[in-house]
Amino acid sequence: MPAARGSTPLLLGVLGAGLAGCNVDSFFNPSVVGYWEHQPTTIPILTRLDAIESREDAWGQTTSVSPEDLLPSDLTYRLSPGDLVTVRILDLYATGQWAVAQGRIDPGGFLRVPEVGDVLAAGMTPQELQDALRDLYDPLIRFPQIDLTLEQSGGFKYALYGFIGNPNVYILSEPNFRLLEATALAGGLSDVVQRIFVIRRVALSESVRPGFDRRDAAPGTPPGPAPAVDIDELIERIEQRPGGVQPGALRQDGGPAIDIDDLEPVPATGQPREGIDQVRRRRPTEGGGPGAWVYIEERREWVRVQASGDGTSISDAPGQRAGEPPLYVERIIEIPVTPLLHGDSRYNIIVRPGDQIYVEPPAQGIIYVDGQINRPGSFEIPIRNGVTLSRLIAVAGGLSQLAIPDRIDLVRKVGPTREAVIRVNLAAIRHRTEPDILLKPDDHIIVGTTWAATPLAVIRNGFRATYGFGFLLDRNFGNDVFGAPPTNRLGF
Repeated sequence: MPAARGSTPLLLGVLGAGLAGCNVDSFFNPSVVGYWEHQPTTIPILTRLDAIESREDAWGQTTSVSPEDLLPSDLTYRLSPGDLVTVRILDLYATGQWAVAQGRIDPGGFLRVPEVGDVLAAGMTPQELQDALRDLYDPLIRFPQIDLTLEQSGGFKYALYGFIGNPNVYILSEPNFRLLEATALAGGLSDVVQRIFVIRRVALSESVRPGFDRRDAAPGTPPGPAPAVDIDELIERIEQRPGGVQPGALRQDGGPAIDIDDLEPVPATGQPREGIDQVRRRRPTEGGGPGAWVYIEERREWVRVQASGDGTSISDAPGQRAGEPPLYVERIIEIPVTPLLHGDSRYNIIVRPGDQIYVEPPAQGIIYVDGQINRPGSFEIPIRNGVTLSRLIAVAGGLSQLAIPDRIDLVRKVGPTREAVIRVNLAAIRHRTEPDILLKPDDHIIVGTTWAATPLAVIRNGFRATYGFGFLLDRNFGNDVFGAPPTNRLGF
């Protein structure tokens, strides 16, 4: 009895706390979860799940806006293939008359003009080409007068595409032309756009430049044959060297001649020659290290061995030697749209010639939810702000009475033909101990349950307040407990 009297206050205290509503989830209804605290808190929202999604972004490595991106462009126009040019020459065929020739610069960068032929025009300014033509006509005309007019130009272009009203290729005509002006010209930005990417390409190798754009090109002069070699002078130079030389061993300095027959192969390293199978099996720790050069006897060449996660791999990229940088480098500038539209000039960058501006569309698609949910089905992602897991559960009517918040599976596509699943704890998300998750198109949410959920639901329904008591009574036995219902004076 003393034990019973001691437990009574404890039981009453627990019941009183439950009736008063303490800051905890309900034991009898685990499907209702929340923060239930007076102290405000903040927590981030996950946009990517590291456990099932790779770190590789579709855009690769992006950069932010730099101060150089806000400086005006140097729009000194240089002729390019496809430009339409009109050349007028005075006194070419008749005294006091202008000879007019109009043509386009061909893909090789040349312009054909009368009596001179093909002239390398691309890469020059119109004034430079006009001066070059004056020099070329000087042997034909005394004091030549040349007038050159650029009719159509296409060298300063930029492309704007993506989630924009009028995607197209536009002509860049102002050195201070900015991003907001470019998007306004194409129809303006929607308020649902979150990011803009500006792609700028820079050539790292002179071999990928056209001939007229190379550093060693001679603008304004057509290509000609290599200078002739005087054989007699070359033989005389050879005979003047003491001791004579072997063919193919002529040196450009004053050092002694080298006999090719006396040369022996010299290994590049002290390592013995290895077969290609040995190279593929060799680990980086066995010598050479990542980026080491080894000789492949079957291929009769040196190749670079690069370290990988599980061994080594032979760099054999077609058209590019191992270890060399790519011929082009692309700088991808990521620009947030919200501060840009709100007047933050730090992101209103200058548009450069050749820029490719991509307006990223909002995430659109269908999300699927089923299991222990009140309204299972498919739901469309709002294009303005997206939807998180906790909000999707609310949109779907909330969890059913048999749902267990910490037993939710999120199935996400991680490739064209692959998908991954991860367990998500909705209770922890709403307790603010774990971040919420931003859902993506084709995500599948499955709300699970446990064996104890059904007995708890039965007990919960049994103790539901009805008729002023904590029992749900069958109406057939109501008269036995409460007596017959009252009747009116008519007897019914």
